Amino acid sequence: MSNSIYGVTPRRTPHTLKEHEGDRQFATTLARGMELLRCFSAEQPVLGNKDLAGLMQLPTATISRLTYTLTCMGYLASAGHYGKYQLGSAVLSLGHPLLSQFNSLRRQARPLMLDLADSTGGTVAIGIRDRLTVVYIEVVRAWSKRVYPIEVGSSLSLAGTAVGRALLMSCRQSEREALINQLQVKSPSEWSRHGIRLIENIQQFSRYGSCVAMGEIFADVQAVAVPLGAINRGEPAALNFSIQGRDIDEDWLRRDIGPQLQAIARQLS
Repeated sequence: MSNSIYGVTPRRTPHTLKEHEGDRQFATTLARGMELLRCFSAEQPVLGNKDLAGLMQLPTATISRLTYTLTCMGYLASAGHYGKYQLGSAVLSLGHPLLSQFNSLRRQARPLMLDLADSTGGTVAIGIRDRLTVVYIEVVRAWSKRVYPIEVGSSLSLAGTAVGRALLMSCRQSEREALINQLQVKSPSEWSRHGIRLIENIQQFSRYGSCVAMGEIFADVQAVAVPLGAINRGEPAALNFSIQGRDIDEDWLRRDIGPQLQAIARQLS
């Protein structure tokens, strides 16, 4: 009898990592556990075995063993409902040593970012890449009542944001082309929605030295970003400015804010 869900025999390798299918060095069980943790988000902080089985395209029995093990290790915790889980404190313990590797850059950047945030009423942040998304490692904002708050650890679209586009410009050309190909193959909906504007930003980069996103994720949020190049560990990074509730004005972002971001980037290089 086939061990399957939805009538389809699942891969041993997580469907999000199918490029590793058949790789004998690839630890499939470990990968499944790590991918399970990635299913949780600010939008979905509580999930049950059935939810996780659907998201991961794995049998519920397999998910049950994974959630039990991760709970024993502190990476998951009971959410107070039978069979429901949330991330455990051990996940935070894993993230802190990574974030601390960027402390020197963050300390140097914070006062410069705060000056720009205070003078404009916007939010200034530094982002690095996590697969096909951008994750923030530093955030400074002037206005705490922003409807769409971003925090350290927030994850955003690589293709649809100014910071994601500038981050691509921090990469070597071969790496950038490989990432664009991955976006087309692995995130076709993202590519369909943002691909044209992404390519336009890449083509216009030599002219402006910055990338923009004009209400593409949230209608009343506009942003401009510049590459930071390789930071700690050779990690490509980008510096982003975003503002909410102001009339969309690409010329203002390009002419006034972009050069200020570039000046900060030069001080951090």
